[in-house]
Amino acid sequence: MDAKEKLESFGRMWYQVFLWCLAGSVIIHCIAACVAFSALRKHTRGRFFPLLIIFIGFLYPITGGVVTSATIAAVYRTANITMPVYVAFLWGAGQSFIGFLLSFSRILATL
Repeated sequence: MDAKEKLESFGRMWYQVFLWCLAGSVIIHCIAACVAFSALRKHTRGRFFPLLIIFIGFLYPITGGVVTSATIAAVYRTANITMPVYVAFLWGAGQSFIGFLLSFSRILATL
């Protein structure tokens, strides 16, 4: 896919944003799993916790990422705006980064 190519259909926009969200989430969760494995490698049951972290890395994009990516693509399609490929990357990676910030900031624990 050419970097200057523009995405025009809803399906292509949704798919590109979703793939970048999935890739970003998996990368972030794999790094977290490596840190958890190095910290818990001698624990009897804790060494399996990184598997759960990697599972969660796939779970969010498949559930919430699908919905938010479809919403972003629907807004672009309804407004009749073509989406450059790099904007799809920014939306998808941005979703993963916002999820990372929310989980790291402990804002949800104060609710």
